[in-house]
Amino acid sequence: MGRVYLARSPGGRTVAVKILLATSDGGTISEPDRRRFAREVALAQRVRGLFTAGVVDADADAPVPWMATEYIPAPSLRELVASQGPLPPTALYWIAAGMAEALVSIHTAGLVHRDVKPSNVLLPEDGPRVIDFGISQAADVTRTKTALGTVAFIAPEQARGEPTTTASDVFSLGATLFYLVTGRSPYRDMGPGQHDRATGPGGRGRPRPARPAHRPGRPDPPLPRPGPRPTSHHTRSVGAGQHRSRRAPASTRRHRLAPARLVRRYRAAPKTAC
Repeated sequence: MGRVYLARSPGGRTVAVKILLATSDGGTISEPDRRRFAREVALAQRVRGLFTAGVVDADADAPVPWMATEYIPAPSLRELVASQGPLPPTALYWIAAGMAEALVSIHTAGLVHRDVKPSNVLLPEDGPRVIDFGISQAADVTRTKTALGTVAFIAPEQARGEPTTTASDVFSLGATLFYLVTGRSPYRDMGPGQHDRATGPGGRGRPRPARPAHRPGRPDPPLPRPGPRPTSHHTRSVGAGQHRSRRAPASTRRHRLAPARLVRRYRAAPKTAC
């Protein structure tokens, strides 16, 4: 089990420091927990990209293992939707393109994230950040019979405990976009077999202008799903096409301003004390 603290480096840089907690019974950190944390650190250090949170420093062998990552002062997509409601379609394309580009960085590093969901995507005003590599795995590792991930957003093959691939992340990207415009998971309920009957491209509940952006994450078998790079190109081109009567820079600004306004409204809204 881990805990995250806000800290400053000796040079004054603000970072998020995740530490591994000792067990409550003996006050020690077990070797399996140490190995899992070291694996998370090693995987996170492999990823480089504009739309991810980079590792600043780490020590997985310390008495209290820790990892410092770039601090991103922004709400998660889950917090944003819970506070402001479903996002307007004009905001969707810009977020989708950034998330897809983050997956390009993750997959280029040879990893499968396996837990892409609204709470693992932060939204600062300069673009989304995909975070948390706690259950990621190397893309060339085959694991079966274990369903890891968040049930409401994982791909059908992942829920069945079958091997996860980069296509599984693309499905979770689509499920997250569905949540952004509807406020709910694409699964109608969490009963047995519902992952095989997820809402498809023509499913109900999505605003019509958002459907082209969500379509790449359709719940077909994994091989027909497009990769994150064409998904990024698709969402950017569709988003620009929504305002063909405007010059391109103006339409781009409009897509970026929509989520930025939501973030500012979220920050200005009163928060309930825990």
